[in-house]
Amino acid sequence: MPRKDIYGIISRLENGIIKFEELKSICEQFFIFKRENGSSHRIYEDPYTNQLVNIQSTKSGDAKKYQQKQIARLLERRGERE
Repeated sequence: MPRKDIYGIISRLENGIIKFEELKSICEQFFIFKRENGSSHRIYEDPYTNQLVNIQSTKSGDAKKYQQKQIARLLERRGERE
């Protein structure tokens, strides 16, 4: 993926609340799906760092802000490598 696309996604993750479904779509694009815990939690692995990321929806269907920031940091590392 071109760098500007990654940085556009990072900007959206850092600058506002996005819906959980959108965050899930971003994770599925960049990370390896590991498991779903029979609840709203989904776990992905970053293939570059082997770090696990856990995402979960709020009651309103939004993504949790701290999870957005965690994913943005991982994508920044990826952008620096490309």
